[in-house]
Amino acid sequence: MQSLNLTLKPEAKSTLPVRALQFGEGNFLRGFLDWMIFKANQKGLFNGRVLALQCTPRGKVVPKLQAQDGLYTTILHGFKDGQEIEDIEVVNTIAAALNPYENWEQVLASGTSPELKFVFSNTTEAGITFVHEQAFNTDICPESFPGKLTAILYERYKAFAAQGKTAGTGLWIVPCELLDDNGNKLKDIVLQQIADQNLGDDFKAYVLDECRFINTLVDRVVSGYPRDNAAAYQEKLGYNDELMVCGECFHFLALEGDADVEEALPFAKAGLNVVTAPDITPYRLRKVRILNGTHTANVPAAFIYGLETVDQMMSDAITGKFARSVIFDEIIPAVNLDKQMLISFANDVVDRFSDPSMHHQLSSILMNCTSKVKARILPTILDARAKGVLPKKLCFALAAYIALYRHAAGVPVQVQREGGKSGEFVDDAYAVEVLTKAWSTYQKTEASALFTVKAVLSDTKLWGSDISSDVDLVSLVARLLHAICSDGIAATMQDLLEHN
Repeated sequence: MQSLNLTLKPEAKSTLPVRALQFGEGNFLRGFLDWMIFKANQKGLFNGRVLALQCTPRGKVVPKLQAQDGLYTTILHGFKDGQEIEDIEVVNTIAAALNPYENWEQVLASGTSPELKFVFSNTTEAGITFVHEQAFNTDICPESFPGKLTAILYERYKAFAAQGKTAGTGLWIVPCELLDDNGNKLKDIVLQQIADQNLGDDFKAYVLDECRFINTLVDRVVSGYPRDNAAAYQEKLGYNDELMVCGECFHFLALEGDADVEEALPFAKAGLNVVTAPDITPYRLRKVRILNGTHTANVPAAFIYGLETVDQMMSDAITGKFARSVIFDEIIPAVNLDKQMLISFANDVVDRFSDPSMHHQLSSILMNCTSKVKARILPTILDARAKGVLPKKLCFALAAYIALYRHAAGVPVQVQREGGKSGEFVDDAYAVEVLTKAWSTYQKTEASALFTVKAVLSDTKLWGSDISSDVDLVSLVARLLHAICSDGIAATMQDLLEHN
């Protein structure tokens, strides 16, 4: 791999101290939060960098970050005053990157730095989950993100307690996972880890009194590495960057808190689209249900259909019309917020998804698909059901999601797509096991599809409750699942559009 040619950007390197640990080194954090920190640093406001940590044993980004001195290029696209704009910058927010599964002692030591103030994360919705860990030690990296975080906080507490000065040494934890009350949920799991590991009341008091968990909402489409036109960008940039990341110029971050949060994280002061409010629920609900919900509801079908990117999905005569109908005919009526605010946001979302410069890969959106369905689709369906409505297109979305796993045999999930195409994505191993087993009952009849759907939607570990108790819902999803298998994705979608 050719390293980033720093002679083209001699000012790119930074000597700012590491003020944050970052769980996640993927496209989104690099194209969103790290970019925001970079912009704040340019204004002399945040004055720090991050240590990026690999989240899973399968990660491949850390070696590339190490080879490029933590540097990478952001390529942002958008429209302003009817004109297409492109903003290209070399971001120097990442001071170093580590694989905790190979360098756990070094990671623990970094957590005791007096200059450290924050922990940022984006481990997907599946990452904020309690896992019973082995007894904490310096040799074995815990499996889960909350387990790793708890172990790091514990080492930090012990280090400062030994000096007799724990006051004021707690960390601010800022999760970017798309979960309601993500900070509160992460805090609860950390406390659960403390109890499970018998780490003591003094440490628990330290976490409660000195550490702060902030609820957030993040919004930017980050499409990632521009596979289709990478060579053109390399020529345009004048150097080889294995980690260049494309995204949209639009960005939004909501932080739940008051003036001290706004002061500690001075992104708004740097001119970024960031709000701090005592309650960010309306912002979160609007975004998760409409933007993320539209992704999760439509991408499985578009992927099976053989499309590759979100803009292709929006421009296709069938999938594009279907996606718009899902938003305006089913999601917005179900969400209990001001309708005009929702419609305005939805119009922006359609424009953002339709931007042909983004090339947002459907396969990347499918990662951890099950947890996304739980967080982004089921709540809207349940809200609609509470109003006496059976949302047919969202039921189709459930059917298309289940159809993804028809030929699964482990992780990554192998997908047989229409047009002779194939593909794959990664999901939680337990979810794959449940869905694979459910498909064993399908005998190419609608009656057998009912058993498949029941087996999936009745699993309380996946969904938190038994969704299969809704007989009408299960019956419709089963009928649509069988139609997908018998008639194909496009024909089933077209039928719903014509006979809704």
